[in-house]
Amino acid sequence: MKRILAWTLPGLAVLLVDRAVKVSLGSVNAPLIPGVIRLTSAWNTGMALGLFQGKAPWILLVSIALVCVCLYLIKDFRIRGLAPIALSMIAGGALGNMIDRVFLGYVIDMFELEFMDFYIFNVADAGVVTGAVLCGISLLFRPQDWSRKQ
Repeated sequence: MKRILAWTLPGLAVLLVDRAVKVSLGSVNAPLIPGVIRLTSAWNTGMALGLFQGKAPWILLVSIALVCVCLYLIKDFRIRGLAPIALSMIAGGALGNMIDRVFLGYVIDMFELEFMDFYIFNVADAGVVTGAVLCGISLLFRPQDWSRKQ
């Protein structure tokens, strides 16, 4: 039970912080860290990097599949180290954006990098990307942390 709780906490944290930030900010346009990050409200009908604009049903299916894959890997693989944390973060981020898509028809984004031309993103996006990077690190440097249950 302690192990399951430890694995769900990172994803739950991503989901709850994402919801809290989206609910509390409303419509905003102000520097958070001048010259680095600006809070800018944006409504995104697409997904990562502005792909598939206006295709919410398809994006929702991809998000559901992503969460199911994460749950399958956690359930059917003997994973250790960064792997369960990474999968939990990916699932939490995907769920955060799914909530927006289901109830609003778009995702609320709010963080804009001022030092480079990049897409505006949210906490859920950061959770998915961080989780994916941690998965990659885990697979490259600790492949023994991923083994199929017998």
